[in-house]
Amino acid sequence: METRRITVPGGTLRTAVSGAPAGPAAVMVHSGIAHSQMWTPLMRALEDEMYGISYDCRCFGESTTTLDGEFSDIDDLGHVLDAYGLESTYLVGESRGARLAIDFALAHPERVRGLFLLAPDISGYDTPVTDAERPLFEAVEAAEEAWDTAEAADTARAVEELIAHEVRLFVDGPGRAPAPGRDAVREAVADMLRLNYTQQKDTPDFVKAEPAAERLEKLDLPVRVLVGDEDTAGMRAMAEEIERACPRAGLVRVPDAAHALTLEHEDTVVRELRTWWREMQRTPETAA
Repeated sequence: METRRITVPGGTLRTAVSGAPAGPAAVMVHSGIAHSQMWTPLMRALEDEMYGISYDCRCFGESTTTLDGEFSDIDDLGHVLDAYGLESTYLVGESRGARLAIDFALAHPERVRGLFLLAPDISGYDTPVTDAERPLFEAVEAAEEAWDTAEAADTARAVEELIAHEVRLFVDGPGRAPAPGRDAVREAVADMLRLNYTQQKDTPDFVKAEPAAERLEKLDLPVRVLVGDEDTAGMRAMAEEIERACPRAGLVRVPDAAHALTLEHEDTVVRELRTWWREMQRTPETAA
């Protein structure tokens, strides 16, 4: 794995690459509960046939921003493609990263050859929440507000409380109790969130993309979606909506999996991505 920093207007983005630059490329966009290191095992597993590029979005991981106004995640993703000389590429995204991949593909369809989406979010989608899930979401929201308003002396405690609630909701899932078998995933997510939260207070606003929810049918390109059957009702609904609305989309449901698919079920994600990737190289114009 080789890392570098690329300059974007008002900041820098940390990037990492694996595989041979001459091969077909995929840019990987991390989830909101992680940063680019979530992709490291997957990139190493696929470096024999994929040129993988990951990056820390602005205000995540080791990327930096000096802006006082607004920045565009879509523009930043475009700068990543430009930095590696990619006129077009495949995008792999999880959760928030999947939302950004969809928004980018709608804004720049000529630059995206296919989408591999994990636990996808959709901008502008009215997400359902079940009665059983509502207390978990309310606990996260309350913890976010407490962290946002915490005095300096209380920030560390507030962050840890927020992380605990997010790990409970997104790693364990609303329908599963915490289990020792997921301890490594829980700690990996917690570590990434701690780094993210060091730079996510008093950050500049980002430019909101035009909502994608009513434009999914315009994604006339190969799309593969994975979602865990223990993820939230909203995430499962969005995955199903992509399958329904996108002309060339296919959906894979992953048993005993919540939201952190790549970390919890690395072998499954590697297998599904490798299978889809090979389909893309054989018949990129027709595969789903």
